[in-house]
Amino acid sequence: MRLANRSKPLGVVGIICLVLWSAGCAVNPTAPTTPAKAPEPVYAMVDMQKLLEAHPERARLRKMEQDLAALDAATQDKSPLLEVAKTEFESAMKIRQNQDQALIEKKQTELTEQLNGERRQFIEILEAEYRPLLFNIDLKLKSLQNSPTESQTLQQEKSRLENERQQKLKTREDELIAHFQREMKGFAQALNAESEAYAKKWMDDRMQELQKPVVAPEREKQRQEIVALSGRMMQDVRNTVAKVAEREKIELVWYKPAVRKSVKDITELVTQEITKAK
Repeated sequence: MRLANRSKPLGVVGIICLVLWSAGCAVNPTAPTTPAKAPEPVYAMVDMQKLLEAHPERARLRKMEQDLAALDAATQDKSPLLEVAKTEFESAMKIRQNQDQALIEKKQTELTEQLNGERRQFIEILEAEYRPLLFNIDLKLKSLQNSPTESQTLQQEKSRLENERQQKLKTREDELIAHFQREMKGFAQALNAESEAYAKKWMDDRMQELQKPVVAPEREKQRQEIVALSGRMMQDVRNTVAKVAEREKIELVWYKPAVRKSVKDITELVTQEITKAK
């Protein structure tokens, strides 16, 4: 009986241990668990050039650009303006030549008067020197007491003095003529240099004026309209890309392939969306 009584508690303990062991095998609180794998981010790319070409406003923008280019080309044709400039240049140079000719004639008159005055002064000097000598010889020639030999000698002396006076006058006149020619040549050369500088400056100034871009108000307005339309098209494309990216659950969109791994190209999706929106 005592033995039986002892075996009873042992049986209970054994059952309890078995239950606990079974529970421990079923649930192990210290065993590691594998976490759920996070979804990888989705990337995509679009071809901005294709999207802009597919924009409904692209045809109108191209037409505006072509019209402006044609207008610019017509404005850049300087042929008519060059013809006008050529005519104006010829007129300006004709006026300049007339002015130079008037200055030359004035210089000639002034210089001639000056040199003629110097010639007259020189003649007066010669007359003061030779008139008494010639007058004295003339008195002696009128004397009836002269022999033929003396008269001949006096006549020769008179001729010599007259020739000497005339030679001195000619030498002085040659000097005055040479001086006149040097003065007029130098004056003409200076005028010619000034005229060439005037012609060069006139043409340079006109060419610089012709090379300046012609900015007409209507052309500037057309340029601003093109810039505004281009900006709206670009914003439309960006908004549509954002819309498609949100719908397709795309976290990041590049405007060109900018990653090493392949990314989804959503250009056609955006093209369909932007075309449908318009």
